[in-house]
Amino acid sequence: MKLFIKRDKTVDDSLFVVLDEECNEKYYVTGSKSTIYLTDLSGTVLMKIKQLPLPALRAYSITAYNRNIKFILNSNPTAVNCYYYGNSWHIRGDVFTKSFDIIDADNSLVATHCLRYSKSGDGVELNVFAENRELFCIATAICVNLDVKINLKKAVTV
Repeated sequence: MKLFIKRDKTVDDSLFVVLDEECNEKYYVTGSKSTIYLTDLSGTVLMKIKQLPLPALRAYSITAYNRNIKFILNSNPTAVNCYYYGNSWHIRGDVFTKSFDIIDADNSLVATHCLRYSKSGDGVELNVFAENRELFCIATAICVNLDVKINLKKAVTV
């Protein structure tokens, strides 16, 4: 399943909009820096992401499907390392350039994430191959895109 994620600034608490293959709106991502919600078009909350206050790391607690996983981003100047706790995934590729794959423990491809230009404008393309884990893949993309944006702002201001 191909999804597009693009930045949305139409409402104060709006962060991203998730589009389907035909560029129709599928999910809305709203919230603040510490708590993020993914809702469907009717406004039902499907997923919650909380940023955990850890020094020197960006840690996110993701709750969806009545499950909770943790996603940790260790953004040091030489490389960005990502870790999952609560599932058997790992990241392959370059998170900083937004070109990476989500791989399961058996080396099967769960999702791919890359920059794309589409009808919806400049956006991120997320190809999800494990549809039963679609929300966790979207959450990973949201966390990475927020983190890269924050780190780019820090690099520009320093």
